[in-house]
Amino acid sequence: MKEGKGIYYYKSSSRYEGEYKNDLKEGKGIYYYKSDNKYEDDFKNNKFEGKGIYYYNDGDRYEGEWKNDLKEGKGIMHYSNGNKEEGIWKNNKLEIN
Repeated sequence: MKEGKGIYYYKSSSRYEGEYKNDLKEGKGIYYYKSDNKYEDDFKNNKFEGKGIYYYNDGDRYEGEWKNDLKEGKGIMHYSNGNKEEGIWKNNKLEIN
């Protein structure tokens, strides 16, 4: 059982570096994808939950609130071309800006 801080390497070539509780990603951490995308900050019950930043391999990034692995709440999507979308997100989509 994973407990405390650690690094876990997945067969998919992804990895997680961060906190565990009761064998689940729980607390602060960074999840690195094989695609070079990454998510960092809050996890709860193995999911992106709370505040976090998702970095896309094309230079875009989302900074804001997450719930159950989805953009949910206040957040800003920064695009590599300099544009941005800011507002309230629901179910991974910008609802109110």
